[in-house]
Order: sequence, then C-alpha cells, then structure tokens
Amino acid sequence: MDLLYVLYDPRCGLCSWAKRWMRRQVALVNLRFIPARSPLAERLFPGLDRAGLAPQELVVVSDQGAVYRDDSAWIMCLFALEDYREWSFRLSHPLLRPLARQAFTLLSKQRSRVSRWLSLASEVEIAEALGQVNVPACALEPSLATASFDEKPPDQAPGALGENE
Repeated sequence: MDLLYVLYDPRCGLCSWAKRWMRRQVALVNLRFIPARSPLAERLFPGLDRAGLAPQELVVVSDQGAVYRDDSAWIMCLFALEDYREWSFRLSHPLLRPLARQAFTLLSKQRSRVSRWLSLASEVEIAEALGQVNVPACALEPSLATASFDEKPPDQAPGALGENE
C-alpha cells in the first residue's frame, strides 16, 4: 500500500484541522485528502456514497481498493504516520479497540460541537465569512496622495520609534 485517500468534510473545522495536522507529519504511506461528496470523490469512487456511508463519517480508501470507515479510518490515518504507527497498532488491540471506537465515534458525532469549542473553522467557513465582507475601495487623503515615501512625516521627532530600526 503506497497511498491512502482520505475523504473528509471540508466544511468541518475539526476535519480541516486534522487534515492540516496530518500534512505536517512524516508519512510512511502517502495521504491524499479529498473533500467527501466532491466531483473528484464521485469520479474516483463511484457509488461510494450509495454504499451506505454517511457524509459525517471519515472514510479512507487504499490504493488497493480497501475501504475503511469510522474508527478503522482513523486508525489507518495513524498507521500512515511515522510517529503514530505504533499507536495504530495499540489502538487495534482487542482490549483497546472498543475504547478507540468510542473515542473516534464521539469525535465524529460531535465534531461540529468540538470545532466550536476549540474555535476551529474550516477554510470553507472562513472563505464564506470573508466573502460576505464588503470591502470599500481605498481612497488616499489629498495630502498623502502627493507625499513622497522617502520623506519623514513632519510630526516624527528624531529618535522616535521606527527611525533607528
């Protein structure tokens, strides 16, 4: 296995944070992040949505065609990362697997709430918020429009902050 496709919710702050975090890690298996239910996901994995996978679940697909859902998907993401591979083995152990399943299920089902608690906004949410801001055009004051950038402002005294920096 050389590649794992990670289908994530781009509107979820926690999912977006997890994606950024995983990208910063050293990966032993390449990770390719694809927004779930996107045209690319539909093209690469036709029928995956019709296979009963809810959009709120993390889904990982290997380059060999294996599909991992829920806690198995999270464990596969850890498996791909050098510093967390040992954790993937430990969490797969029969004694810990039920606890891992509970933790990952809690995170998955409460990801919107966790995102709000931790103030994690996705890139999509930030772009939508910024897209609604009406930015006025810049207008220079007449006195500033003719000023030279090489000139010192007349009110700046010698030794003022910024002169010697």
